[in-house]
Amino acid sequence: MVLKNIRYALKNIPKKRVTRLCPEVESPLSDRFRGLQILDKSKCIGCGICANTCPNNAIKIIKAPIAPGSGKQRWFPEIDIGHCLFCGLCIDQCPKSALSSGKEYTKGMVKWTHKDLLMTPDKLAREVDIDEGDEK
Repeated sequence: MVLKNIRYALKNIPKKRVTRLCPEVESPLSDRFRGLQILDKSKCIGCGICANTCPNNAIKIIKAPIAPGSGKQRWFPEIDIGHCLFCGLCIDQCPKSALSSGKEYTKGMVKWTHKDLLMTPDKLAREVDIDEGDEK
């Protein structure tokens, strides 16, 4: 039995791998894949429809600067991706198409603290690097 398993392993060494080392090697994605959300701050009106439609209450509307370093603030969504289902209802219900779905699914999601899983408006608009966060 042991020799049979060793023979099988040696026979399969030259064959091409069928597994990938995730997240180093990303899987190919379909066109319909829903990854991390992207916010277009110029289109967002802060209406809160995305927060009201979210089945997990993962979205809160918070006041945030309109641009990094700006003193002016407006209402923008903040998404807790630790609770997000990636169902896409927030994107479908947005009246101004300010939210869209990106193709990122590993970047920014492998975190150890809950605070790092909060996608602030700056992170959603990709004004801040997702991996570095918005340390203030």
